[in-house]
Amino acid sequence: MIRLVVVDDHPAIAAAVAEATRGHPTIEFVGRAIDVADGIALVEESRPDVVLCDVWLRGEPGGLELARRFGGGRGPAILMLSGFEQASFLRSAFESGAAGYLSKAAELDEIIEAVIAVAGGETRFPAVTLRALRDAPRRPSPREIEAIRLLARGSTNDEIATSLGISIKTVESHLRRLFGRYGVLSRTELAMLAVREGWLGTET
Repeated sequence: MIRLVVVDDHPAIAAAVAEATRGHPTIEFVGRAIDVADGIALVEESRPDVVLCDVWLRGEPGGLELARRFGGGRGPAILMLSGFEQASFLRSAFESGAAGYLSKAAELDEIIEAVIAVAGGETRFPAVTLRALRDAPRRPSPREIEAIRLLARGSTNDEIATSLGISIKTVESHLRRLFGRYGVLSRTELAMLAVREGWLGTET
């Protein structure tokens, strides 16, 4: 029997999965969490075989944190379920040790099939090439994303430094590194890239 945990802050998702697995011959729904801390506690307590997890939890990419902690053979198979389909998220999930990545637009039958597949050691990623994953922009660090978030809101370097508790020189160094890494020439281009790739979530 495949023990399944859902970590998602949208109640309808967990309810739909729980209903779809009710009476299933090979899947047992053992619990749901809504954030990273509860997800970690639930996984450690219930010892599931598969964790179906949203990338974004309570406004942060908590699903990637769960994948880094438990994925890649360190614990249950982590199956991402997300509304973000940008290649950079796929790359982050893949590199974090997730066993699969599904769109929230997927049919329940497809999700259940993927749960069974990753429980058996398979992977379930969208039909993108390895080259597409390799060429996708690498997600910035959490600290860099906070700087980009403030930049996108129109904050000056002084304001970013104050908000993050770092020096202006450190802010300037972060921005120079980000400009070079992503091949952008302005603060506006960097902010637009972050929004396009979904790095800032649903708000800036």
